[in-house]
Amino acid sequence: MQNAECGIKTRNHQSAIYTPKSAFDMTQVIACFTREGIALATDSRATWFDQTGEMRHFNLKKLLRLGSHSAMISAGAGIGVEMGLAFQQFLQRQGEEDIDQIVRPALPFFTEQYGKWLRRREIKHPPFQTEPEAPLPFTGVYFILAGYSFRDRTQPFHLHLLGSGEDGISIKIYPTSHIILIPRSLSMERRLEAQCEGGSSLNQLLSLCKSFLRKRSAEEEEIGPPFHFATITPVGFKEIMDKEVEG
Repeated sequence: MQNAECGIKTRNHQSAIYTPKSAFDMTQVIACFTREGIALATDSRATWFDQTGEMRHFNLKKLLRLGSHSAMISAGAGIGVEMGLAFQQFLQRQGEEDIDQIVRPALPFFTEQYGKWLRRREIKHPPFQTEPEAPLPFTGVYFILAGYSFRDRTQPFHLHLLGSGEDGISIKIYPTSHIILIPRSLSMERRLEAQCEGGSSLNQLLSLCKSFLRKRSAEEEEIGPPFHFATITPVGFKEIMDKEVEG
């Protein structure tokens, strides 16, 4: 499917974008869809560096409702959540509900917001600073836009991936399949694929996601609860409490 605004293929069945571990060892997000709808899952641990350069953790909700039938998950630098909230407010003013209409302004919006943040960051931390400075958080940021299309009767559930890429200086749209994991996990992708092909329900997919998030949080200090889950179906967006998901 081609994005008419930018002429970039946004949906196909290629592998997800390569994401270096150094950029994404501080988050885990999952999005996938079946004929029934879309399943979304994410951890909530975020990281910052204090004045001594010590890494500190706090909780940050990375899953945002965009409209009655759409949502967004951010990954990477914490500025992604702030940019997502700004995009959420922008969409509320526009009154858009269809995912096709929502994704259209996303690229120019996030490109502008990300550019402003990079400029502020450069002013705050000049590249030729003479005094030693504390380590800075990575700048990579990614967004998964998920939603229901009222126009696409063949496949109404859409996933779109936008991100800064390895250069860290511009926002792009990347081709995706019906399964997106950031960072990637080939074993989990295969398990989700098998569940989708086997006709598993969205609840079963969320249960698998919860087990995976628990496993990742046990392996990586930078990934942790509370976990957030949601579904998008023809009825609309629904956030699901952690305790409601088996696993």
